[in-house]
Amino acid sequence: MGDTGPVLKPCGRLLALCDCNNFFVSCERLFRPDLEGRPVVVLSSNDGVIISRSNEVKALGIKMGEPYFKVRAFLERQGTMVFSSNFQLYEEVSARVMAALRRVTPSMEVYSVDEAFLELPPSVELSPLEWGKDVRSMLFRETGIPVSVGIAPAKTAAKLAADRAKKHPETGGAFALLPGETWDDFLLDVPVEDVWGIGRRWSDFLRRRGISTAIRFRDAGNDWVEKHLGVRGLRTKWELAGIRCFPVEEQEKPQKSIQSSRSFASPVRSREGLAEAVTEFALVAGRRLRTQQSLAGSLSVSISTSRFRMPFYGRRAEVVLDPPTDSDIHIIRAAVESLSSIYLDGHDYEKAEVGLGCLSSARRPQLLLFPQREGRGSALSRAADRLNREAGRPLLLPAVLLGEKAWRPRKDRHSGFRLEDLEKLPVISGEGI
Repeated sequence: MGDTGPVLKPCGRLLALCDCNNFFVSCERLFRPDLEGRPVVVLSSNDGVIISRSNEVKALGIKMGEPYFKVRAFLERQGTMVFSSNFQLYEEVSARVMAALRRVTPSMEVYSVDEAFLELPPSVELSPLEWGKDVRSMLFRETGIPVSVGIAPAKTAAKLAADRAKKHPETGGAFALLPGETWDDFLLDVPVEDVWGIGRRWSDFLRRRGISTAIRFRDAGNDWVEKHLGVRGLRTKWELAGIRCFPVEEQEKPQKSIQSSRSFASPVRSREGLAEAVTEFALVAGRRLRTQQSLAGSLSVSISTSRFRMPFYGRRAEVVLDPPTDSDIHIIRAAVESLSSIYLDGHDYEKAEVGLGCLSSARRPQLLLFPQREGRGSALSRAADRLNREAGRPLLLPAVLLGEKAWRPRKDRHSGFRLEDLEKLPVISGEGI
């Protein structure tokens, strides 16, 4: 394995990854402090698989993504509290966490609903660990959400540091990999598959060649890594040496495509039932499209029966949206028409998906030789977004979506909490104690 390549110097500036601990569970515990110390899980849409676990559940050996039906009896014997997912609550809490973090950093990238990369202010780089612990305390005080803070010169190393802070209580919830210090002992204990950006395919490939730890990957030759893992893999290797290759990106990059899909709570046989589901998925995709200020130039619809029951039937249709649009009226009409072209009577459909592609910026719409009137539908959709957001519920939606729908995901254990409900909780006074 050769080691030719550019001479790069470790970065002296520090950044931090703030990672909310067991985020969905922590959000539910905001309203149920009696659940502290008790095993808690949150289930996916349709109550299918486990998507968030408290530390107590992790200690029981339950894996992320475990099908709930397989472990239900075991969890019940352990006294586990089970919640259906409440994504509206999680998004509200996430927005509060990110707003608090923005006050303590000159630059921040929201990486996911429960993670953010922060540049450390120059004034605190002489005491980064103290800063990290102060940020943890501030967030818990203001939001009630526990976080782990990993500090390093590069994103990949900061992710590993945050993971160490989360899994080792003796760190106090913050851990730093600092420039000028040796990271060898730390990287020696990190399996290569735990390195951010090294997926299962790459980790299997590396392990077959004797590269089983982060330190062995860091010390592999530049030419060899670039040949087999590409530029992305080479940059990941450099980041393990403290060389920052992935910058903090304040501007969120718009998605190149948008999908909205779901497995049904019960099979759908009728064309009308499928049209209802496709309409709802089109609404969700349209809202995401407008949130990132994009227009869609193509739309696809796919439907399928269960792959475990024969005969299997699955079809996909795609149409061009000309001109590109973000109007719910046009998106829903195209989705329902596409569905009609692939629907076949006599099947029990278990899943549908609506996809939007060929996305372009709504700020710089393409000039058309023969302009068409798109403004009214777009403006109406944005007005509906605003009213629904202010109401905190779907106040305006197509009439076909009103009422109970058998195909909608099961939410048998939905807490029903919203962030505004915190103001309704009783306050315990310390007077007289």
